[in-house]
Amino acid sequence: MGPVTTNPWLIAIINMTIVFGVLIVLGIVMFVIRACDPTAKKKPAAKVAVSTPSVAAPVIAKKDDAEIIAVIAAAVAACGCSAEQVACIRRISSPGWTINAREEVMSARKECF
Repeated sequence: MGPVTTNPWLIAIINMTIVFGVLIVLGIVMFVIRACDPTAKKKPAAKVAVSTPSVAAPVIAKKDDAEIIAVIAAAVAACGCSAEQVACIRRISSPGWTINAREEVMSARKECF
């Protein structure tokens, strides 16, 4: 028994229908798993937003440092620490990160050549 059809366009349409059908089914399965996942944390962003003012309170910050303080508070909350464990947040005046980055680039250049 030979092939049922020899039309390449019909074969392409059948294959694409199968592929997209499987993708749609997988998307539905992922949606159902996400909806009834018992291990998912419920609303973790609200907890970070609550702890942010208490971490930022001891700091006398400028207006432009509010975003940096929020990022640091989110990192502290993500590590599992509470706001009471943070004494203060202050900017260090030394350009340590800049110098370290420059040294890293220079050593990478030396390794390449």
